[in-house]
Amino acid sequence: MNTDNFIRFQETMKAKGYQAALLSNPATLTWLTGYAPPIQTGPNPFEGGPALGWWQDQQLTIVASDAEAGAFPGNDHLQIIDYVSYTIDEPMVAAERQAVALQTTLTPAQTLKGKVGVELNFLPARMATIFHQLVPGVITEPLDGAFDKLRAIKSKEEIAKIQASLKLCDQAQRFVSKQARAGMSEIELWGALKTDLEITVGSRLPILADLVVGLRTAEIGGLPGESILQTGDPIIADIVPRLNGYWGDNAGTHFVGEPSAELQKMYTIVRNTLRKGVEAIKPGVLAGDLDTMLRAEIASQGYPVYPHHSGHGIGATFHEEPRLVPGNNLPLALGMIVALEPGIYLPDVGGVRLEDVVLVTADGSELLTTHLL
Repeated sequence: MNTDNFIRFQETMKAKGYQAALLSNPATLTWLTGYAPPIQTGPNPFEGGPALGWWQDQQLTIVASDAEAGAFPGNDHLQIIDYVSYTIDEPMVAAERQAVALQTTLTPAQTLKGKVGVELNFLPARMATIFHQLVPGVITEPLDGAFDKLRAIKSKEEIAKIQASLKLCDQAQRFVSKQARAGMSEIELWGALKTDLEITVGSRLPILADLVVGLRTAEIGGLPGESILQTGDPIIADIVPRLNGYWGDNAGTHFVGEPSAELQKMYTIVRNTLRKGVEAIKPGVLAGDLDTMLRAEIASQGYPVYPHHSGHGIGATFHEEPRLVPGNNLPLALGMIVALEPGIYLPDVGGVRLEDVVLVTADGSELLTTHLL
C-alpha cells in the first residue's frame, strides 16, 4: 500500500462527501497500492475482468483473480478477496466467479446510504449491474478522471520507482548508440535491445517503443520492422519500459556514422529547445504555456511545428497529467514528473526527437534522465 497516496485519496473522498467508492481503473489501484499486474501477454482469458477495488470505512478491499492477487502488497488497510481463475476441473467461468466475489464484497454495504463514487470507464457492465442491485440506496457519481491531478504529484515511493525505470531508459539509449550499425534491421536492433534490458532486470519487461530509421523517422515513430540501417541514417529510439508498475520514458536520436548537415542542424536545434524547456520548468508554470514556448522555439528556426504533444507526465501510466498540450491551464507543482519531447520532422530528410524527464522541485527542476549529458 502506498500510504501517502492512500491518505491523500481518503482526504479527497471525505472532503467531497463520498461514503464509499468502487474503483476499476488499473492505474488507480497501482497508485493506491503499488499493484503491478502482468501485462506482457494482454488480458488473461482465465480472468473475469480487471481487478476491482471497494473503499469504505478507511479500508480498501480488492476483488482479483488468484492469478493477480499476489500483485497486491499486504497492508492493514488492504483486504484481498480472490476467485479461482485457471482450472482443468471446470469450464472457463471466471466472469461468474468474479461476480460472486464482488457480491461477497458488497453484501455488507447493502444498507449503505449517501453518495458513492464509481469509476465507470473500466467497469464491466455485469459488475455495474451487480453493484446497483446490491447497493440500491446510494447516489452514484462517476469518478473517472477524478484522481488525475492527485496522481500527478508523486510520492517518494513513486519517484523511486520511476527513477528505476528511467535508468533502464538511459541504458537503452546507450545501447542503441553503441550497437547500431549499417546493415542491421530495425527489428534486429530492437531484439538485441529488449534482451539487454530484460537480462538487466532478470525478468520479462513490458516495453512500448518507437524504433525507426532513415526516412521512417520523418513519420514521427512506429514499431520496429524490416527497414535496414544505412550509413548516415537517423534512428529515433523512444523507449518506455514498465518496472514494478511504474513507467519510464525517454527518446534519443542517433546516427549511423556521420549525419547530413541538415540532420545535424535539426539535432542541434531540438537539443537546444529541450534544454530551454528544462530550464523553464518550475512550480506555477502552466503546462500549456510550456508547450507554446517549445513550439515557438522550433518555429523561430524556420521548421514546421511537430504534430504531437510537447511532453507529459509519467507514473502508473505512460502518459498522464501534466500534459504539455495547447490550452492546458494546469500549473506545474512540486512533485510532478514531466517528460519533454520536442522534435523536427522533414519528409525528404528524416526526423529528430529528443526527450528528457524532470522532477519539479521547489525552485525549478531536477533532471532524472542522463542520456543527453
